[in-house]
Amino acid sequence: MKTRLTAIASLLLATGAAHAGTAAGTQISNTATATYTDSTSTQRTATSNTVVTTVQQVAAVTLSAGSAKTAAANTTVSYAHTVTNTGNGADSFTLSAQESGAFTMAGVQFFLDANGDGIADNATPITSTGSLAIGGTFKFVAVATLPAGAQTNAQHTLTVNATSVFNNTVKASAADTTTVGTGSSVDITANAAGNNALGHGAGAEASAQVTNTTAPGTPTRFVLYLNNNGGSADTFNLSSSLDNNTFGTGTLPNGWTVVFRDVSGAVITSSTVAAGGSNLVYADVTPAAGATAGTTDVYFRALSPTSNVKDTIHDAVTVAIGATQVTLVKTQAIDAACDGTADTAFSTAPIASALPGACIRYQITATNNGTTDVTQVQIKDDIPANTTYYGGTNPVTATLGSILTVLTGPVTNLTTSAVTLTPGQSTMMSFGVRINP
Repeated sequence: MKTRLTAIASLLLATGAAHAGTAAGTQISNTATATYTDSTSTQRTATSNTVVTTVQQVAAVTLSAGSAKTAAANTTVSYAHTVTNTGNGADSFTLSAQESGAFTMAGVQFFLDANGDGIADNATPITSTGSLAIGGTFKFVAVATLPAGAQTNAQHTLTVNATSVFNNTVKASAADTTTVGTGSSVDITANAAGNNALGHGAGAEASAQVTNTTAPGTPTRFVLYLNNNGGSADTFNLSSSLDNNTFGTGTLPNGWTVVFRDVSGAVITSSTVAAGGSNLVYADVTPAAGATAGTTDVYFRALSPTSNVKDTIHDAVTVAIGATQVTLVKTQAIDAACDGTADTAFSTAPIASALPGACIRYQITATNNGTTDVTQVQIKDDIPANTTYYGGTNPVTATLGSILTVLTGPVTNLTTSAVTLTPGQSTMMSFGVRINP
């Protein structure tokens, strides 16, 4: 009797990241089987050996597009970029730049810009992204100083490169252009600086760029950036209005207030912005205690009294009754030594940089802004990714009630017991986390 063979192949594939194909190091295994009937009419199965193929690493990288600015001679400009590892394995990328055009910059350096706001996080120059996982990104700024003798209207191109360390023939480039100018300019953007931020461009926008919700009598904060892409420093007066035509006293609803603050929290009425620079400004808007529910447009303006350069951004405030009777504010501060004591004042502002192994202290405050009691108020928070709960000498506390979370073993979230808040009363939960080293 003839032997009859049926081949059956089974392929075992390990799936890679959706970037440059399958992840480096992935093993592709392939084992075949065959079933057959022998001369005794017995069904049998034969199994082949397993062959294994290991995927090699392929380098790939992208770099965000360059931008254009105008700056005066002997001033500094800053260009924001993002590197993305689109290869199939972890890789580092060396940062470099070439110059071309009518003049040479007095100096070109790169600095970390972790939050992507277009402003260097610190004064430490860098030359590499460090290791990036598959799909990982790295944000930085290229900072250059125009020479003192640069002629007005002269142009310069700075070509920024990100070169793979794994394969130095692979790189991505972007061109930043600088034109020498003399006058200042201003562009108000929301939540970040630069050309890609909300509100970029001249004049007030047709629709609100940011809408905040708050309760009557409760302040809400807008984060604004004043961007001076011109060639000289200038001081801009700050004001607010219900429309884009009338700014000054009495332009808000009766009982509403707007207070401008700098990055330290100090009250300001103007801000001086360097040529090619950006300043962070907070606008704290407080609706009247008797404000009715609804959405109100608010316009913020920056105007130079000397050059008459100005710009306006369009935002809005939604007043909600009842639903936002309890407001929750979370502040933070660095505790570098992890001794349970904050090194600085608590603030809602972003922390520009923090070292692995350092601690962050959080304070979360719930306030009853209404006119009646609220019950069953609980504060809840999750331990952030890449951190670990750290009690130390100052464990989690609550000003009212108690902590329900069991603080043994890995702590993933924290919850306070339910309390009642009378009108104007607050309760606060405070705790610390350590940034994973």
